[in-house]
Amino acid sequence: MSSPLFLGLDASTQSLKASLLSVRLDVISECAVHFDTDLPHYGTKGGVLFGPDGQVFSPVMMAIEAMDLLFDRMKKLGWALGDIRGVAAAGQQHASVYWSKSASGLLASPEPSSPLHTQLKDAFSRSIIPNWQDSSTTRECRELETAVGGPSALARLTGSKAHERFTGSQIKRFKRVEPEAYAATDRISLVSSYITTLLCLDGEIKGIDESDACGMNLWTMNTRERGWNEKVLEAIAGADAAELARKLGTVETDGGRVVGHIGKWFVERYGFNPECCVFPGTGDNPATFLSLTCLISLGTSDVVLVSTSKYNPHSEYHAFFHPAQIGPTSVQEQGVREGAEHLRYFNMLVYKNGSLTRQHVRDVYFDKSWDAFNQAVEQLRPKSLYDLPGHAAFWWLLPDIIPDGAHGVFKYVTDPRAGTLFEVPAARRVENYDDVRQEALALLSSQLLNYRSRSSSILDDSSTPALPSSPNVEVSLPRLSRVYATGGASANRTILSLMADVLSAQVCKNVEFHDGKWQDADWNSCSVGVAYKARWGWEREQATGERKWISFDKVIEECREVRKQLRGSEGGEVVLEEEGIRVIASPGPGARAYERRVEWWRALEQRALEEQRQGQE
Repeated sequence: MSSPLFLGLDASTQSLKASLLSVRLDVISECAVHFDTDLPHYGTKGGVLFGPDGQVFSPVMMAIEAMDLLFDRMKKLGWALGDIRGVAAAGQQHASVYWSKSASGLLASPEPSSPLHTQLKDAFSRSIIPNWQDSSTTRECRELETAVGGPSALARLTGSKAHERFTGSQIKRFKRVEPEAYAATDRISLVSSYITTLLCLDGEIKGIDESDACGMNLWTMNTRERGWNEKVLEAIAGADAAELARKLGTVETDGGRVVGHIGKWFVERYGFNPECCVFPGTGDNPATFLSLTCLISLGTSDVVLVSTSKYNPHSEYHAFFHPAQIGPTSVQEQGVREGAEHLRYFNMLVYKNGSLTRQHVRDVYFDKSWDAFNQAVEQLRPKSLYDLPGHAAFWWLLPDIIPDGAHGVFKYVTDPRAGTLFEVPAARRVENYDDVRQEALALLSSQLLNYRSRSSSILDDSSTPALPSSPNVEVSLPRLSRVYATGGASANRTILSLMADVLSAQVCKNVEFHDGKWQDADWNSCSVGVAYKARWGWEREQATGERKWISFDKVIEECREVRKQLRGSEGGEVVLEEEGIRVIASPGPGARAYERRVEWWRALEQRALEEQRQGQE
């Protein structure tokens, strides 16, 4: 047999992507179908259509036709599809798919001579998939929060307060607005389990992955009561709550369990091996997390993903179960000793004012020049333990998610020599800084201190409050040891260097060795992440004894070690944290100065929020 290969699929808003990986996790090839350009007859813009009252959605058949086209392209590219031994899918989070009562029969025996999209038109009770950008469910969100005791109570139960894009409120609106279509719905999937179902084509609607279920406002995060939350189900469906639970189905709590094998349709049409295993799909954010653990994505919006061993619910951010762990069902089935399950979580923090704000400050104060912006930061950034920052700028051009509803621009000047929190009430608010260079550093430092402050709160295992920042007080807050930087702004080395100082962590990127040198990896991290998961699940499926319970992290570590041994000293002049992981920036002399100003920044953020509130009265 040729070396096993592994396939990851990413069903995102704008495209369906595929990544093909070797048994050592080298990315061999990728291909994609872009909805707007490759399937123009659906009329989408950015992969979606827009309706009244904030509705944003995509046609349910578009993803199926994209699968037809994607697998045709794989075959034309000469991918060794018969050597693929594991496949897993990722899908845009929160988006829901509604199967009809005819679905199981249609999924059981599609004809290999015809494409799928011509055979599954009657498999759905709803012709659209609500998109994560949808904002039509504000009424339903408030009703769900009221039913359980408010936003914080819902966050404690389900990992997040109510959000318009989350699946629970979307189902509630669907039931209210289209009761007949809801009644005709046999099962409800997320996009990840929808694609997983299509990969198996065995007549069974596959279960939702637990990590992805955490983005629904429906799943109880309490480890002893994990399951569909009865209070929320009752708030949606009333006396029919049990029927809604049935529609949602059984949740996959083991991310590496075989849920089926590749469908006969794929075997006969594309030459897949019938032994190819299909593993639970997951959401796009959990999938990206698997390939880039502890991630900061610097895009139009900034996103921070933080891994933790504790469940830390908060109304400001989202808590998820880790997408690649062995769940209680598998442990109980195999009679593994009690305590073998070690649950892990990750938290996602989303900020609307990311690159949008950085670019605004660049344009207004630095003549649209990143070189000038970066030069200002480099000239003024802290360069020693005692070089404490004294300027903080909060730019909330759009009403932000964290802090919730924060809006406006607030700039402060303080005397860093005072060195205590007592200076904060006396901080001077200004319209502009006397030294225009401070505009760049104050904005960037404040954004990064936000990520530092909140990630340390997530990681904090102690109930003891942190000591105030002061030149005379040593503070050591919990911190990330390493972060991955992605997104457009991750090409800016000044931003990454300051990130290393403020977070007191190494900033890394995935790299690959090509043409005699290491280069930044340009593969799709989401589809690569679920291919990693398929590789892990296949390892467990092939194993005997204790290796059936090998962790995801251990499999990835072993694969990296094999690659390291094969490559030897290739590109040895590049600093690698691990094989394929390049250190882009490390904490410098100014890191300790930022460490001692976290409490100072927290107090200033609270002052800005208070002044915003006063201005609204």
